[in-house]
Amino acid sequence: MQNNLSDLNNHLFSMMEQLANDEEMADPKKLESTLARANGMSKIASQILKTASLQVSALNTAERCGLLNEDMPALIATKDSAGMEANAKKQRQKLLEAVR
Repeated sequence: MQNNLSDLNNHLFSMMEQLANDEEMADPKKLESTLARANGMSKIASQILKTASLQVSALNTAERCGLLNEDMPALIATKDSAGMEANAKKQRQKLLEAVR
């Protein structure tokens, strides 16, 4: 897993498919276990999405204030700041353009 929103989406759809499998969910113990797992995944997914939304908001604010540069704080960076590439500013700009 590469820990991105696409991976999260795939995991959530996989869980939905598992829950929709009538044969697999016929066993009450299996159903209970799967529902508990799905509930946990849902809570974690919600937090991940809140964090992603906050990052986009922070990037929008940074852009409006003219603060986008290679030295963006790691807290709001879209990539690992330790492994930031030379084109990080361009990547941030693309992200900002996509959410407008």
